[in-house]
Amino acid sequence: MHISTPESIERGAAKVVARAACLVLLWSMAAGAHAASVYKCVDAHGHVAFRDTPCAGDSRQSKLDVQPLPAIGDPSEVTALRARSREMSNTRASSGRQRRTSTPRAAKRANAKQETSWECRAADGEVFYRHTRCPGSVPGDGTVRGDQVAQPKNSRARSRQGAWARVPVHGTKISRAEACRRIQSAGAAGRDGHARDETVSTYDHLMGRDPCS
Repeated sequence: MHISTPESIERGAAKVVARAACLVLLWSMAAGAHAASVYKCVDAHGHVAFRDTPCAGDSRQSKLDVQPLPAIGDPSEVTALRARSREMSNTRASSGRQRRTSTPRAAKRANAKQETSWECRAADGEVFYRHTRCPGSVPGDGTVRGDQVAQPKNSRARSRQGAWARVPVHGTKISRAEACRRIQSAGAAGRDGHARDETVSTYDHLMGRDPCS
């Protein structure tokens, strides 16, 4: 059983005080404006001490270099932190703009400007618009137009019969936006061939399947 004596208690307290003093010394040196050197001294009895000056001649000495801590409120650090904060804010703002412009509706409008539609011109003078390729021909609608009037003039029945025959169609590529503009224009109803325009039902429009929406 170990019994503490006043001498051992005093030595233990001295060690605690010495260690605390060493820590304070190291901290004060590290917080200085310049790097400092600390000397670790071990005497003949094995006692360890730290000093800011070289050890006595009968002690073993080792030198420790302590780097200073950055000063609190260093202007260069404050400037760097502000620059990093601005960079992070700009990055977040750029990401937010990219997300907003990448919404399904915005992407659909962008695609509509790039996609191709068709202007279809029938041989009887009709003009209509499709978002897919024009058909090679369309059935006549029974209306006698221009050169569809049959020869001889006394055969009206024959001319009307020819108005139901299939009519060749020639297609020309145009932009999706232009085709939609012509389909939806106020005067489209008076265009000969408007009834053949490619349109969608109200249901498909509400479901987002309208190429012109």
